[in-house]
Parts: sequence; C-alpha cells; structure tokens
Amino acid sequence: MKKAVKVLSLALVGAMVFSTPVMAKEVGAPVAVYLEASSDVGDPSITVSAIAVDKLVDEYMANAVTGIWAMDEVTPVAQGGNVILDGQKSNVTFPVLKPELSRVYSAKDYAASLGGSVLNVVKVETHVGFGVANVNFYMPGITGSENIHVYTYNESTSTWTELTVTEKRADHVAVNMTGTGVLAFIVTP
Repeated sequence: MKKAVKVLSLALVGAMVFSTPVMAKEVGAPVAVYLEASSDVGDPSITVSAIAVDKLVDEYMANAVTGIWAMDEVTPVAQGGNVILDGQKSNVTFPVLKPELSRVYSAKDYAASLGGSVLNVVKVETHVGFGVANVNFYMPGITGSENIHVYTYNESTSTWTELTVTEKRADHVAVNMTGTGVLAFIVTP
C-alpha cells in the first residue's frame, strides 16, 4: 500500500513539474495555430514563422488576417505590395499582422459608438520610412458600395483617428497612411 501511495505521489509530482501553464499574450486571448492538410507547405520554417506571429499558415503565406479572436465574422484583410510611398510607386509590401486583443475590443466599442460594426482589425508594420503611404488593402467580399471607414489607433492618446480612404471598389480599400500601427476597418450605415 505504501509503495502504491509513493508511486502515485511521484506520478503527481511529475505531472506538476512537467505541466507548465502556457500564458497567452493577454488574458482571454487564446493563441493557436491549426495545421491542416493545406498548411503542409513542405518547409517547416514557414510553419514556425507563422506561429511566431500568431497566424495560420495560410494567413502567413498570403500576408493576411482572416480571423480574430473576439470576432465572429471577419472580412479578410491582405496587402499585396505596390505601396505608393510619397507619390512614388514602389515594390514595398506592408506586413499585415494580428493586433493585441485589447485593440480589437477597443475597435468594437468605437464602431458601436458610431452605430457601425468592425469588419477587421489589423496591425500594419514596415521598416521603410515615408511621409504618406497610399496602401491598397485586399478585402474579398466587399462590393465597394459599403460605407467603409478606416481608423488608426493612437497609442499616446488611446483614441481612434480616421484615415483618408482614397478608393473603394470591389474587394479593395485604399488608404492614405502617415504611419504604421493598428487599423480598424469599420462599416457604418
């Protein structure tokens, strides 16, 4: 009997030692990467890179955000390059990443205050300097007739500021940006 208790005790201690809790970046923001047959790209470094930025492999490969925690319906947002920097065509692509969960909740609250709803919230980064960048975002499913506004989150004031939308057409929204950061795509009546 003592041996059984000792074995059980050691098993429980082992389970406790090797069961390290994993914390998400923010409370309530589960992080998961689902690997499906379509995600077998043959290069494990791509999967590792996708995991590093909390994206699905397909999202990582397409430079897109197609799903966000805390949002049931998401209009995908992708960026395919050819950003116009200070009026000059370029071959620059702005990486599109998932934002912190707190920014998603903030965008949802802001959209509700406008009587609208959030289509997507993304974090845009670049290492290229610019004054004004005209960025064409691919948003499959929009018609171009929706009343879409794009807002950027101001970290220093914790407020949303509207950006100039220069073009809306089927599957595309082009925006003038003066910096990178978190963007909320909001549709209003």
